[in-house]
Amino acid sequence: MTNQRNHPPRTTAGPAGAGRGTRAGDCVIPGSPYSLESMAAYDLLAAHYDAVTGDSSTEATFIDEIIKHACRRAVTVLEVACGTADIIARLAATYQVSGLDISPGMLAVAREKLPEGTPLYLADMSSFELGTTFDVIFCVYHGINHLLDFSDWENFFDCVYRHLNGGGVLIFDIITVRNLEMMASVRQTVQQFGDNYLLIKVRASDEAHFDWDIEVYELQPSGRYTLLREVIRTASFPHEKIRRTLGERFSDIITIDTDGSVANDDNENRTWLVCTKS
Repeated sequence: MTNQRNHPPRTTAGPAGAGRGTRAGDCVIPGSPYSLESMAAYDLLAAHYDAVTGDSSTEATFIDEIIKHACRRAVTVLEVACGTADIIARLAATYQVSGLDISPGMLAVAREKLPEGTPLYLADMSSFELGTTFDVIFCVYHGINHLLDFSDWENFFDCVYRHLNGGGVLIFDIITVRNLEMMASVRQTVQQFGDNYLLIKVRASDEAHFDWDIEVYELQPSGRYTLLREVIRTASFPHEKIRRTLGERFSDIITIDTDGSVANDDNENRTWLVCTKS
């Protein structure tokens, strides 16, 4: 399996409060207070998200290969921080898919791609309660890095554990501190999509937290450009700390390199973890 892509991080957490999940179209589900800005940022960028991230077929194939290897009898699949649902739309012919995200704008785009009746939940990834369980739960494009406190990573792992069937599997990727440091050393990245432009600059706030300065120059019918500007915060933590915390909940944990080989340290740009519930 080979996969190596970097994307603007996805939105994952919601406004302050209790945090139960509802279907998209209902009220916004509460979560942690810092995430209000993230939710607004992704609502703003939702219309351009697919164009910026590009073709997701390689990503979907990679996830499908992991599922087939780690949970061969999988039927039900939930993507957390699903964004516009391009991944689960590609998996919908094989599995009974569901999606969860905190951005109403993202879920509105997702609804147009998915089979009628596909469950979509408006919820915070660190405090959701859906009243159902799944064979596989996955989170890609380093969505977990949106959680700024490690206690929220632990809450996410707890939520996943409660929502997995016995023998079920959690699959997620992280962008490592080392890679974020490398990105912060680059002056700026510029990406053209259609007639529009995306500019990203990553800045280190401290040893674990990094801010993504995102600017989208959107071409208007008048020929002028409108600037959409947001700052999205991310965090990463040592690989061993993550594995130790997962080991307190899951019976089997495999770390996969971006080329599909087994990885054991913090040296890779993007690391995948596959965790089995006993």
